[in-house]
Amino acid sequence: MIKIAIIAGLGVLAAAASAQETLPSTWRDPDTRCVYLKVRDTLSLRYRRDGTPDCASVQQDSTDASITRGDLRDLTQQITRSIEELRRDVGAVRREMEHARNELENIRRETRQPPAQ
Repeated sequence: MIKIAIIAGLGVLAAAASAQETLPSTWRDPDTRCVYLKVRDTLSLRYRRDGTPDCASVQQDSTDASITRGDLRDLTQQITRSIEELRRDVGAVRREMEHARNELENIRRETRQPPAQ
């Protein structure tokens, strides 16, 4: 009986997983020339990889989108500067925390009563 329940459960899970894997069909609006994804009774506008709608009226960027060595050098310099700024900020916080800890220790020493004799 338990084996039948396990097999039935696995069958239901397999059916649900295979139903999710079906790719949505596409439909192009003849008026706007936009492509839509059709999932059951729902239409959703399809977008290109660059985030623009997949419509004939939307111009695609025809420039070369590759990253040059100069771009990489500039990005690397920006990242390096950002890391150095972060290190300085962390160092300043660390110094402030050390100062606060020293002040707290001084207050504790001052408020301690001498041991009774």
